[in-house]
Amino acid sequence: GLFTTEELLWHRASGQMATRGPGTYKIPGFRDIPQVFNVSLLKDVQWENLRTIQRSRGVGEPPLFMGSSVFFAIRDALKAARLQSGVHDVLSLQSPATVERIRISCADPIVRRALVQPKEGEKSFFVSI
Repeated sequence: GLFTTEELLWHRASGQMATRGPGTYKIPGFRDIPQVFNVSLLKDVQWENLRTIQRSRGVGEPPLFMGSSVFFAIRDALKAARLQSGVHDVLSLQSPATVERIRISCADPIVRRALVQPKEGEKSFFVSI
């Protein structure tokens, strides 16, 4: 969500939010779950000395950092893909790592042929915050 799919865009002329509702937001579904999802917990670990409410963590911190781990995994995969394509310049990937940003960051020959550079003074229809 926060690091991969939720990009808020506002229309430059009207100031209205352009990315609202399910038409512009990729809602995760059942097919987004991997077919094979191997998870293991730490073995032979005793949790008796953990001093939290019912041995739980805070509400916001763990999910936030779990989401950022996805962002950094995508960044590492992009670095490897760029090296395979012979691109050695610095990767600048902004959060959220949307599908468009990921594809453009691959910098493979197909993306290089399709890349359009804005002309002087040209601005996007949308403002991203």
